[in-house]
Amino acid sequence: MSLLLYGIVEAGDGPEVAGVGVDEQPLRGVPEASLLAIVSDHRGRAPDPTTNAMLAYERAVRRVMDGGAVLPVQFGSVLDDEAAVRELLRRRRKDLLAQLDRVRGAVEIGLRASWRDRERVTDRGRKSGTSYLRDRLELRQNARRVASELDPLTAVARSSRRALAPRPDLPVLDSYLVDRARVSEFVALVAQLDHRLDDVELVCTGPWPPYSFAEGTPR
Repeated sequence: MSLLLYGIVEAGDGPEVAGVGVDEQPLRGVPEASLLAIVSDHRGRAPDPTTNAMLAYERAVRRVMDGGAVLPVQFGSVLDDEAAVRELLRRRRKDLLAQLDRVRGAVEIGLRASWRDRERVTDRGRKSGTSYLRDRLELRQNARRVASELDPLTAVARSSRRALAPRPDLPVLDSYLVDRARVSEFVALVAQLDHRLDDVELVCTGPWPPYSFAEGTPR
């Protein structure tokens, strides 16, 4: 029986492990010194990313997040047994504890900036050759301009991650690590910026477990 990994918390500071995860399997903790891995039993390789499985996984991670600082693990990380889990916690102990300190008391807020005139962007995408490359350069330059308009958000966040122009219709895709107590302030500032920017629409998502800021956890 292998183990599906949901997240890593600090022993004694994490939540009471309760509830179920994927396939209605009970959640439990695997301790190693000052760390605790939240897992459930799982047969075989990584579970299929079905809607039901993904929702069950996300509910379990959110339940853990509600109890304290957590380093969430991306869906589908399966380890052979408890010995493998403990070895991971032992090997990464210092780094994992440092990351837990960094995300403690904070959540992840996603921010998507989309062009309001999406039809115009689609028409550009149908071009080819020199005209297409020129338009792509213009889109990227405009994406940089939009990104600069979002700079005030960094003052309300502990940290941020940015993808610039990941798609022609999406100039900026950001993730912010925000103190729980400042989430309302952050969302209000996004609303102000959205009102100020004529050519893009800003949409917040979350709060989420801090997936973007859990560096090096199993994936």
